[in-house]
Amino acid sequence: MNNDNNYNEQQSEILLLQQQGLIDTQNVSDKLLNNAESAARSPWFISLLFGMSGILASLFFIGFLTLMLDNTGLLDSTLAVIIIGALLSIIGGFLFYNARSRHSPFWNGLAFAITLAGQGYIAFALLASEIAEPLNIMLLLLVQLLMTIVIPNFIYRLLSATLALSCLFYLLNYYHLSEVSLGLFALITSVTHLQRYTLAAFIPTKWRTSFFDISSAIGYASAYVLLNISVYFIAAEYSNSFDNLDSLDNYGEAFSYNYYLAQGLLTLASLYAAYLILKRYHIKLLSAAGLLISAAIIVLGVISIYVSGLLATSLIIIIATANSQRVLLGLGVIALVGYIFWYYYQLDTSLLVKSASMLVIGIALLLLRWLLVRGHLANIKPSANDNQERLS
Repeated sequence: MNNDNNYNEQQSEILLLQQQGLIDTQNVSDKLLNNAESAARSPWFISLLFGMSGILASLFFIGFLTLMLDNTGLLDSTLAVIIIGALLSIIGGFLFYNARSRHSPFWNGLAFAITLAGQGYIAFALLASEIAEPLNIMLLLLVQLLMTIVIPNFIYRLLSATLALSCLFYLLNYYHLSEVSLGLFALITSVTHLQRYTLAAFIPTKWRTSFFDISSAIGYASAYVLLNISVYFIAAEYSNSFDNLDSLDNYGEAFSYNYYLAQGLLTLASLYAAYLILKRYHIKLLSAAGLLISAAIIVLGVISIYVSGLLATSLIIIIATANSQRVLLGLGVIALVGYIFWYYYQLDTSLLVKSASMLVIGIALLLLRWLLVRGHLANIKPSANDNQERLS
């Protein structure tokens, strides 16, 4: 029954995309319908089992191939390891395209195992070689971006995009631009989830289906990385890890993190996300409802300067609610609950003070929501043209 509902939803989404002129009605729609029929025939738990088996198979394959290569001495050559990884990646990519035409979970699992093994060798060659530290991370970032674009598999694109964004986060820290991380990843998350159909208008028609898959993978990956790094800095402060990062300073300066600048950039990205959502309902940011929402975001940003995860998780939940994305919503709610528990039981402040502060914040946000829904947003609905942004 769920498969039939998903198939009907995909057909309605395809019809809406055709009406908006975002896909080719002759060629692309047939491919999408074939993929939808294949997904309807394959239960979700079968795909999940094949994905897990692909990861496990890649680990065994890496172990077996490493033992063989170790006896030949090829592992001592960085160039040889990179060539082997590139060959495995090319073979895996070919198998992915073959699996896409056959709609076979077995070929998907095999392609996943071989491609993941190839990327593992490339990552090992870049990180364990004598290449300077920033350069090898940059090369790894470029390789993962390329794999995110080329490989026609959502799970693999999600993993590659997550690794690529993690490399970007490392490079920002390396060059002492840590304050930019939160705002940048929040902006990427907002654009990929709220503006994908606007950006698709600039993409040639034959590439738009791939663009939707790539932007979706980058959107989920950026949300996951954002939720993790929002906790990283405050956790590093509590564990005194900032004192241990002085060794990364190549300029002889002490490492420091400007909470005000980082939270300000995150707040600006959140305001931009609010602007995009309000734009669907034809509400101006300078209207009464827009100003109330902007004030709520700014207040939440100010009171959570040292607990940036509160604003980051709230942003993810709002985007997920606006786009009706259950997976992203579940991820945001779990992250918010976990972050609140983690912050609440830190021993830097008394539990009574934290309880009172969270109670005040919760009551204020509930009252603000009631005021917005009752007085400004009760009779406002998005138009048919704006509903396309909700399809994910």
